[in-house]
Amino acid sequence: MAKKKLGDMSLAIQIFIALVLAIIVGLILGEKGAAFASSYIKPFGTIFLNLIKFIVCPIVLFSIMSGIVSMRDVKKVGSIGLKTVVFYLCTTAIAIIIGLGVASLAKGLFPMIATTDLTYSAKASTSFMDTIVGIFPSNFLAPLLNANMLQIIVMAILIGFAIVVIGEKRDIKVVEGFLDLNEIFLKCMEMILKLSPIGVFCLLCPVIAQNGSQIIGSLAMVLLVAYICYILHAVLVYSVSVFTMGGVSPIKFFKGMMPAIMFAFSSASSVGTLPINMKCVDELGADKEISSFVLPLGATINMDGTAIYQGVCAVFIAACY
Repeated sequence: MAKKKLGDMSLAIQIFIALVLAIIVGLILGEKGAAFASSYIKPFGTIFLNLIKFIVCPIVLFSIMSGIVSMRDVKKVGSIGLKTVVFYLCTTAIAIIIGLGVASLAKGLFPMIATTDLTYSAKASTSFMDTIVGIFPSNFLAPLLNANMLQIIVMAILIGFAIVVIGEKRDIKVVEGFLDLNEIFLKCMEMILKLSPIGVFCLLCPVIAQNGSQIIGSLAMVLLVAYICYILHAVLVYSVSVFTMGGVSPIKFFKGMMPAIMFAFSSASSVGTLPINMKCVDELGADKEISSFVLPLGATINMDGTAIYQGVCAVFIAACY
């Protein structure tokens, strides 16, 4: 009976239990057990993360292509793409404002660090045009081999558009093949996601064992400010967005997205969280043809958490001087 109840637990509960256990075991092991955790626990987390990385590229490629083909309208895809990019730019801009604003209010609480003996030489930055050029692939296999998400997205969009344009004139047999491949990789993703609790435990436990005592050290205030900003952004921006644009209760939204939120917290990987994100959104009732196009794009270019962290760190470093 107990086993049945354990199997009936939602993915969010299972990941939460794994997260709590990882913190407890990590603190028990401490710095003395950090070597053991890194040698014998972390490898299983790495295996899980490798499986996630393995499935992400085909999921992004075939889900975007399937989404475009399902819409069967180039203009509709362009409209959704434009709205998506504008929305992502707005949320990222708000994230930066929140990060800089809260960090500026709290800068007096940041620790002072001696910087007189520190030196750093910045590498030459990539030009804007080189960045634009780098988005477009020059080889079909290279983006998949290098897991270059932006190039994979460009590939998927081009192939998807080509299928839609040709499909307006005649039936294309390959369409069913792509849709079947998408279903196959989605099923493969579901199988991998069942290992999420184990992966979360094995990824987080060694980190806690090695850094548990340091987390409450001199940089605690920086982390606290960053997490306050994360919570503010999630509660304010995302709650307003899902309620006004999607007509969904924020409570229902956060409850449904909790597995993705907790996995993102433990793995610190937006792309790695994409499969769980897609599963959560699907269970919330989002249209597959929209989510299969929007989510891979968001996992690559909509880094609100990173934007907040960069803002907090910029103020922190300035305060140190």
